Amino acid sequence: MEKELNDKLTINQLNLSYDGKRTIFKDVSLNIKKGEFVSIVGPSGCGKSSLLNVIAGFIQPTSGDIYVNKTPVKKPGPDRAVVFQDLALFPWLNVIDNVAFGLKIQSMDKKDRFEKSMEAIQLVGLSGYEKASIHDLSGGMKQRVAIARTLVTNPEILLMDEPFSALDAQTRENMQDELMRIQEKTGMTIVLVTHSIDEAVYLSDHVVVMQNGGGAILDMINVSLPRPRNLEMRLTPAFNEYKRQLIQNLKEGHVYKGEQSGSGI
Repeated sequence: MEKELNDKLTINQLNLSYDGKRTIFKDVSLNIKKGEFVSIVGPSGCGKSSLLNVIAGFIQPTSGDIYVNKTPVKKPGPDRAVVFQDLALFPWLNVIDNVAFGLKIQSMDKKDRFEKSMEAIQLVGLSGYEKASIHDLSGGMKQRVAIARTLVTNPEILLMDEPFSALDAQTRENMQDELMRIQEKTGMTIVLVTHSIDEAVYLSDHVVVMQNGGGAILDMINVSLPRPRNLEMRLTPAFNEYKRQLIQNLKEGHVYKGEQSGSGI
């Protein structure tokens, strides 16, 4: 266990069930190092989002342990931040006020709040839109606001629950590149839940495959593609071999749902 505690995020024999009967996931163990990008894939209902919520501290597991920097996770904390599929932006606030909202709740003084929010807005590529209304933004720009609002608190681990699923294909690819750029600049550890095999391979250092019937981990594939990654890499034999491995794993676990246009399972 001592070796595991040297990782940024350690999950040890984690189980979650409701009413002592319905198993959401079982025996989940993962070790994620600082700066790694890990994606979690699997069919709907296998417990991916529930696992993310347990890591965030929103849900208490039935049994098992989670550690961040050797410290047990018992509740939400500033070391972890979550970007949900539902962005939950405040439409009555402009961009910078949305980004600064969490800092305001923390009672940070106005000057520091402004400076930190401007830095986060610049980091996600929204400079010049600080005063824009949320109603006037495209889907991709709203997603950038949500990420900036998360980054402004300087979390060590970013948890993302299908954040790009509502975007069109081109915007989604642009946001994937943007996310990799942000991670490269910040060195942040990222855990992403996604239904997209293509997205998981493109972004990740490791891809965790969960299965139905209790949400156990079926496999974890290490993605050794070089960084920085780009559009051309998606067309290489190596990239498609990783996709093939993931699809095969899902078939073997009897959870394969079929992939459409390389973007879902």
